Amino acid sequence: MTRRTWISAALTLTVTLALAAPAAAQDEGITITEVQVGTAVTGGTIASPTTTIARDAGRIFAVIRLNNPSREAGELNVTLESAEGRRRGGLDLSIPAQPRYRTVARFGSNHPPGEYRIVIRHGERVLETVTITITG
Repeated sequence: MTRRTWISAALTLTVTLALAAPAAAQDEGITITEVQVGTAVTGGTIASPTTTIARDAGRIFAVIRLNNPSREAGELNVTLESAEGRRRGGLDLSIPAQPRYRTVARFGSNHPPGEYRIVIRHGERVLETVTITITG
């Protein structure tokens, strides 16, 4: 390889990497690493994780742990949706500009018995869904 060819190849590789870097950074969105559901939170975790909750339990808590590699502040929308897709109680939770974060969503448990989904969204993208059952 001649010196001119080597310099040309090096410049091409540098430009290609520079153009690819912003696209890779955009793919590094918020990801959910863990969701715990239950009726009581102790020390930042669910005291007794469960997906079956009595209607008279009072509160449903979802502790959400996430990674945020871009370190951009943002917002999660967390909803409790019936099996038919009706949304009940949407919450907007702020995410600070840090690589990892834990937050808690709270819902009332006084809903008709049946299956529900806790749906976690970032913008229009669904990040995680947890199915729970509310009993009578």
